[in-house]
Amino acid sequence: MHPILQQLLLAWIGIFTAINLTFGLSEKLRNAGIIDVLWGFSFAILALYFAFSGDGNETRRIILATATCIWSGRLGFYLLLRFKQHYPQEDKRYTELRDKWGKTATPKMFGIFHWQGLLIMIFSVVFAVPTWNESTVISPLEWVGLAIIAVAIIGESIADWQLARFKSQNSGNKVCRSGLWNYSRHPNYFFQWLAWVGFFLLAGASGGWWTIFCPLLMLFLLLKVFGVPANEKQNLISKGSAYKAYQQTTSCFIPWPPRETPS
Repeated sequence: MHPILQQLLLAWIGIFTAINLTFGLSEKLRNAGIIDVLWGFSFAILALYFAFSGDGNETRRIILATATCIWSGRLGFYLLLRFKQHYPQEDKRYTELRDKWGKTATPKMFGIFHWQGLLIMIFSVVFAVPTWNESTVISPLEWVGLAIIAVAIIGESIADWQLARFKSQNSGNKVCRSGLWNYSRHPNYFFQWLAWVGFFLLAGASGGWWTIFCPLLMLFLLLKVFGVPANEKQNLISKGSAYKAYQQTTSCFIPWPPRETPS
């Protein structure tokens, strides 16, 4: 078996175990939102594991682990603080699912947890590939990837801070148009996706061009599955016509100057 496959297999076993433990904790807390916290921190933990277990150039492994820990750690702490702030109230996404599923909620929620675990496994490969690159030269493409990741971290941090500040100063039925939110309805998701583009470039520079599925899959998930659709649905319920007007003037994903009048 190729060393990278052994490395990934051990990582996947660890993810499977962590998902089961987190589900057990969520049942004890009666709050499935804890899975979001695991998602946030998981890639930092994986990057550290890959950095220590890979056999490639040490400098590259350190750079990759550092960049991933800053990005994933920031996201994890943000989600942890959000979880603690609302606890014991459960995120509306999970509450709605429990109400919908009724008596079958527990086994179906178990499936949701393992679906997220499967996604973590799938995305983990982009962090493993560069740790086997033995080249001592950090290529221009890798520097571009790191620059993109840096922009993503800064952009997502600013977007989260602007939204949190707005929520602390306004009621829940008002629409945030402050800063980056004036140019995109979901700048946090956009910069989150941009980070995956950067990590893909790092993997691509090490021969892992096939990991292009990572940013493409993340884009699909954010736009069509668990990111934008759920957020838009909830905002339309809580903010009504104000959010409809926001939709008509403001880009959904990519930051772009807003239209002056609704289309």
